[in-house]
Amino acid sequence: MNCSSSLRIGIKLHLVALSACLFLRSVGLGQTVGIASYATLGNPTTAIATHDGKYVFVSVTNVGAPNFTGPDSVANARHDVVSGLQIFRGTHGALKPYRFLPLGTPSANSLALLPDGKTIVVGVGDAGVAFVNVQDAIDGKAVPYFAGQGDGAGTFDVVSSPDGKYVFSFNEYGVIGQSRGNIGIVAVHPDPGGRVTHPETIGQLATGDVVPSLALSADGSRLYVASELVPAHDPPHIADGGNSLLTKEDCVQKKGTPARPNGFITVIDTQRVIDGQRRASSVLSRVAAGCSPVRLVETADSSALFVSARGDNRILVFSPRLLESDPEHALLHAFSTNGEAPVGIRLFAEDRMLAVANSNRFADAPGAAAIFSISKSRDATTLQTLAAGGFPRNITLPPDGRSLYLTNYTSRGLQVISTRNFQSSGKRTEPR
Repeated sequence: MNCSSSLRIGIKLHLVALSACLFLRSVGLGQTVGIASYATLGNPTTAIATHDGKYVFVSVTNVGAPNFTGPDSVANARHDVVSGLQIFRGTHGALKPYRFLPLGTPSANSLALLPDGKTIVVGVGDAGVAFVNVQDAIDGKAVPYFAGQGDGAGTFDVVSSPDGKYVFSFNEYGVIGQSRGNIGIVAVHPDPGGRVTHPETIGQLATGDVVPSLALSADGSRLYVASELVPAHDPPHIADGGNSLLTKEDCVQKKGTPARPNGFITVIDTQRVIDGQRRASSVLSRVAAGCSPVRLVETADSSALFVSARGDNRILVFSPRLLESDPEHALLHAFSTNGEAPVGIRLFAEDRMLAVANSNRFADAPGAAAIFSISKSRDATTLQTLAAGGFPRNITLPPDGRSLYLTNYTSRGLQVISTRNFQSSGKRTEPR
């Protein structure tokens, strides 16, 4: 697919100039100490730094157009929108707009770097999964290569296996049989120089209704998948049905909409799901996870899996070991996020702290970022609550761990938050 149409090239320089102007304005307004804000060309979903930390890639949608107010399933199928990768360059401790790469796709969602750092992977809505050479993107000559996920897939999240041979995508609206929501398995097929030009979708696995996120275990042997709703057609057995924190019938996706049942998380054996002959037996367990579980992150020692339950304004903490051996009792702890509609979560400071993006996405008001100190027993203490923009969505961590990247989707901005702002003492500070 040729993603560099003459129309998009024509607006490229104008958009970069506009971004530079907005950057100067945002920095000039003055920011909280340790927090810098940068305007983005469109609605940003994810920010990710190159291995050397010199560049930050941000996925942006609706470039040069207003925010889209229709349903997500429609947004992923549009053809009249410019989406792509906005590249910032680090200069003297700040980020400056550097380049914009249009992808020719209906959206640009979550990002992942392959382990060698040479290729960035993008979930691109109904266009599936895009692979872009990092250096070519920096040089302004990149051509994306695609692995399709089927009609109406709505591909959002992507993760790479530790060896870089496979990418797993979550296809939020992809349909297999009568089941909506699945994960895709993509064989990367890099050439001897590490370039990816022929990625191949080798299979898919139905997982549940509306699949917003997936995460790999620290050792890469398990894939954790969040599903917002239990499928209405032929629902599978889901453990922990007796826990009122996890199993509900009054979950509301958005105020004013009908109540629905809870969502759940699925634990998948990655080696089995890659193998087409064993894929049917790859699901190890399914466990109820409250109202709208949307993001997951595991500790480096695999002792805890944190899940944001957006509809409950709560973080759930599960034992990865018990998710398989005793799923009825896998929930270790749960705590309030002190905000509305939590979405993105990220562990940092050697897993002693957790950042939560309280999106407030269903209200016409800004969200916030909450920083928690996490004890060995997985209890949480609020350290700070930081003001954010409209719909703070995802939180990522660069290789040096010195900053958090927070994308504000509807207000079109990237916040860079210094992790040195926070101490591990567990002392509570007043929100600001």
